Amino acid sequence: MSTPLNKVSYHFPGQAELDGVWDVIVVGGGMVGAALALGLGLRGFSVLLMEREAVQTDWQPDRAYEPRVSALTRASENILKNLGVWPGIEQRRCHAFTAMHIWDEATPTEIHFSAEEVGEPNLGYTVENRIIQEAIWEQIAQCDAIKVMLAAQIERVELQHEQACLVLDDGQQLKTQLLVGADGARSQIRQKAFIGLDTHDYEQCAVVGCVKTELSHQDTCWQRYRQDGPFAFLAMGENISSIAWYLPSEKREWALSLSDAEFAREITHASEARLGQVIEVAQRVAFPLVRQHAEHYVKPNLALVGDAAHTIHPQAGQGVNLGLLDIAALIDVLTEAQAHSRPIGQWSVLRRYERWRRGDNAIVQRSMEGFDWLFKQDNALKTRLRSHLLPLANRLEPVKRWLIEQALRGREPLPELAREVCRKGL
Repeated sequence: MSTPLNKVSYHFPGQAELDGVWDVIVVGGGMVGAALALGLGLRGFSVLLMEREAVQTDWQPDRAYEPRVSALTRASENILKNLGVWPGIEQRRCHAFTAMHIWDEATPTEIHFSAEEVGEPNLGYTVENRIIQEAIWEQIAQCDAIKVMLAAQIERVELQHEQACLVLDDGQQLKTQLLVGADGARSQIRQKAFIGLDTHDYEQCAVVGCVKTELSHQDTCWQRYRQDGPFAFLAMGENISSIAWYLPSEKREWALSLSDAEFAREITHASEARLGQVIEVAQRVAFPLVRQHAEHYVKPNLALVGDAAHTIHPQAGQGVNLGLLDIAALIDVLTEAQAHSRPIGQWSVLRRYERWRRGDNAIVQRSMEGFDWLFKQDNALKTRLRSHLLPLANRLEPVKRWLIEQALRGREPLPELAREVCRKGL
């Protein structure tokens, strides 16, 4: 049983454990890496999770909203429920949204998706990234199979015949059957393993944060396609929405330099005042938009997950959802290998994970680029195309149902953790 909302104590490795061979070492304790460590620990693997600093899990209900937010799909919700994490999220803060409304600055057409159309209670949940991470680490503290190492500096990665070795800057060597890079878009593990990247700079930035609006968001996520790029409200709390404001890269510093009052006016204008005036703004941050895809997800005794393997245009909020599907697929592959007494770091084992996930991630990446291309207001022909396509899509119920199902659950076959609550206790 977890001890939600309190400070917790993590398990740190003893010297004998550091001198031995771990089943899995996960580098990176963000949402995706921590979820992988938890899932493997619950399956009985010995796991060392490496992160810069421990995540504090104590919670204050009046805490300000964090600027970075994820829109979790049903598949992600199932993964977090099956890992025992969901109660910790619900006890902190999350918000179910029941509809999506999309409209276009250059045409009078609009499209509306609702949970009611597919017989679902909602279309997903908006949750602050920090809350997801805290709830996962809270469960990690309850799992004896997971040890945590903080602030270690990795000097190099050595992929040996039957194991991987992490050499730290103090000369210590950590050995494992499988090394997993979950350390983000600038992954050290990917770089030190000499895995290349296919990259594309969108020449855009995303400005994100939370705002309070004059009118209710009606449990709806609102997205407007504009000349400069999309603008979105993601429903959060009562009259509270997370914003995602996409701008040309050269406007990044301008957006961050605005006073709160100026920023509120610009957001009201960008959203066409669909939720009335923006009356309060919180902390905001901005980051560049770059698509990355690792040339390989795996090498013998090494795998990449989440942003270490791929980044995507965030306009549909799919980043963390793809990462959670990565870890669920990898857990399936490793569990099956262990059940058949096959080495979990074997290339042929890990290739199954790569084949499962790399193609699906590429499809989602390209789909998002397709949306970006179609809605970019740089061509009269595309404007006319949208003016015909959007009303058609809004009228064709089977098409709308298919789109909603794909967004909610992802492509088949789904990993076990991503299905409805699978089996108690993993």
